[in-house]
Amino acid sequence: MKTIFILSISFFLSVTLTFSQEIECNLSLDLQALTTSEARENITDLAVQLKDYINNYRWTSEDYGNEKVKCAMTISIQGVNGNNHYIAQVIIGSQRPVNKADRNTPVIRLRDDNWEFDYTRNQSLQHITSRFDPLLSFIDYYVYMILGYDADTYTQSGGTPYFQKAQDIVNIARGANTTSPGWEQKQQTLYSRAQLVDELLNAKFHDFRKVLYNYHYRGLDSLYTSSKKPYKRILSALSSIKNLSDKINQPSLVLKTFFDTKYLEIAEIFLQYKDPDSFIKLVTIDPAHQQTYEEYREKLN
Repeated sequence: MKTIFILSISFFLSVTLTFSQEIECNLSLDLQALTTSEARENITDLAVQLKDYINNYRWTSEDYGNEKVKCAMTISIQGVNGNNHYIAQVIIGSQRPVNKADRNTPVIRLRDDNWEFDYTRNQSLQHITSRFDPLLSFIDYYVYMILGYDADTYTQSGGTPYFQKAQDIVNIARGANTTSPGWEQKQQTLYSRAQLVDELLNAKFHDFRKVLYNYHYRGLDSLYTSSKKPYKRILSALSSIKNLSDKINQPSLVLKTFFDTKYLEIAEIFLQYKDPDSFIKLVTIDPAHQQTYEEYREKLN
């Protein structure tokens, strides 16, 4: 299992320690919607540049060793205004290994349909955190969200420093009075970068942050080393989300994102548990994916 730690030992040793980068991002670019060769040629190298921008930068002061955070971004260019103003949709995902299992678990799956930015071929991409940049602020925001979610699965509220950095980016965007979409606070039923990180840092969602830890570290990571206890921990963690949802009594982006990311995995887990009553509870906890849970319950018959 990955152990993340601050290299405080460096204060006591007179040797130079080399930190490895934390992120391994697979980034792809879909240009099918662009109708002119000029528009396509102008942006062809963006995928390579962004991959280097993400993977070759030190985002934290922690040592992840060889177990980097695996993530992917699929950028679909929807159109271009003028010569270099692009409109895009992006699918963002990350995963992390499950202890003593030859598989990974999805940690976050997001779709952002409101990204606009300017780009010219061979444009220099530099990490400048003090100002808003429609292109790079977007990337920075999601890298910190990925790191935050990942850290929360190993330590209770371990992702707070990264979520705070993501919120700083949102605040800079707001202060810049940008017309770039996606940074504003929207209706609770619509996706918003601002709302997602605001909820994660809101005290009333503290129980959800505990769920990320209990589901992954105390549940999944023990699933292949213990008997029935990990299943019960996972079900208890999911029940905590139901209790939180009832308590806040309003649509929540983080809760929706969690179940949209995990529902298939949850169904597979409880298929192994072989308790039909668990699927009845899952329908109550996550009614949006009722059909999937009922289909898996029928597999037990």
